Amino acid sequence: MRKLRTVAMLLALVAGAGLGAYIQTGVLPGAHGGSAATVLAQAPAAPPEPPAPPVDLLVPATVRESTEYLVASFQVDQQEALRRLELQRTAAKLDAALRVEAADEYAGMWMDQQAGGLLMIATTDPTATQARLTGVHDSAHVRTTQVQHTLAQLTATRDALIAQLGTGAVVPHLPTISAAENRVVVWERSWAEGWSPGADPLATLDPAAADQVVARAAPPADTTSHGSPNGVPGGAVDPGFCHPHHCTGHGPMRGGMRLNGQRDNGTWGGCTAGFNVRSTGGDFPGAAWVLTAGHCVVGKTNNVPLQHNGTPVVEQHGVESNSYPYDYALLPYVDPAAATTWLDGQAEHNLVLKHCPGDPAVCGDRTTSADQPITGVTPLDSVVVNSVVCASGSASSAATYPDVTDSGAGAGFLSGTRCGLVTSTDVGINTDLCSRAGDSGGPLFDQVNQSALGILEGNLQSRTGPCAAGEVNNYSPLSTILQDAAGQLDAKGSTFSVITTPTG
Repeated sequence: MRKLRTVAMLLALVAGAGLGAYIQTGVLPGAHGGSAATVLAQAPAAPPEPPAPPVDLLVPATVRESTEYLVASFQVDQQEALRRLELQRTAAKLDAALRVEAADEYAGMWMDQQAGGLLMIATTDPTATQARLTGVHDSAHVRTTQVQHTLAQLTATRDALIAQLGTGAVVPHLPTISAAENRVVVWERSWAEGWSPGADPLATLDPAAADQVVARAAPPADTTSHGSPNGVPGGAVDPGFCHPHHCTGHGPMRGGMRLNGQRDNGTWGGCTAGFNVRSTGGDFPGAAWVLTAGHCVVGKTNNVPLQHNGTPVVEQHGVESNSYPYDYALLPYVDPAAATTWLDGQAEHNLVLKHCPGDPAVCGDRTTSADQPITGVTPLDSVVVNSVVCASGSASSAATYPDVTDSGAGAGFLSGTRCGLVTSTDVGINTDLCSRAGDSGGPLFDQVNQSALGILEGNLQSRTGPCAAGEVNNYSPLSTILQDAAGQLDAKGSTFSVITTPTG
């Protein structure tokens, strides 16, 4: 394991101001060209602006699971939980604008839930950044913190390292940005040694040569080791609604549903569907795919289709990889009829299944399942640390679900949807969410922004049974997956996108 060479670059906390005008107009006033009032004074006289419309607040029912997580974990009331989720929604819009309008000072952002649900904005020029943040909704909970390097500088360093070290499933050194630490980190995957040097000359760099490349980076980068997460491997009675284990006849394919696969020794295991995907161009224009974890299928040779509740749904193989964070399988439907039954013939194509993992006394009116629409994809670089995220899974044990294929979850674990925090990002998305064997491939999503983030890879623990304190699970980012898949030979020139509209 290589030692992480830490370069301290952070700190200097400065109070921030507001941002509402930006959200209303989508334009940030210049930080160095005078205040917004000065700019207006130079323009011809104009009638007074009408009052700004009220902020379009979140509908509590659409973020119920996220709200309940904050209430239970941080001992806040529902109103405070919703305020924090509103600020999380603001963060997504603000990040997109600051990357363009304030590239010469902006350095990333994160939430601080422990300090009272603050939005922290890293910047090389706090005064200039605060001038841009005029009128933001909930300005009392926005702060700036001074750092040494801008996000644009860190991005240039990362991209330069990628050009020299390479990228992809077979490359052992993967550069990434840590906004909270204001540095570039090169993750060394010492276990990723199955590449062909002849096929990828960039992958021939030995550790010493790679270290020299990292040492020459400016701003400086650091090398650390990344272990390979443990893969979380993988008919039910009809409950009368779409359940993770039984959704036959209850609408479309959704993320969070069980996919059972046959092993080469004849036994069966379970994984979880992640997101619905559509391909364009190449040999597969307009084709529908189901995304799940690569380790669920890579290496299997029996070619038996994956099933949901005893019905063959998708092929065992498609476009796939099994080397975290490139751990994914894009699986085509077994035939056009299956694609019509499970997706194309349905009214909504962009759903994730939400199911309360508890008994009726706990779940109340959520004893039946509900749907989470997905309307966008958040790339890895834009995932906000300490934001609230949710995941759905279908892990099970015969002790708890005697009529369902045992995926190894352990007695007492209940399938369904759980919410938690993004604890950090590196080559993947790290969370404190609880998952078990059989949840692999399941969707990670942001209820606030209705956005897809990644699919479950696994963890560095080996837990079974009910959830407990200290859960740690890793998700493969969708931005990483979709870019890599398009370059695969099996993609045959097609590109892939998560479906983000009902008719997509």
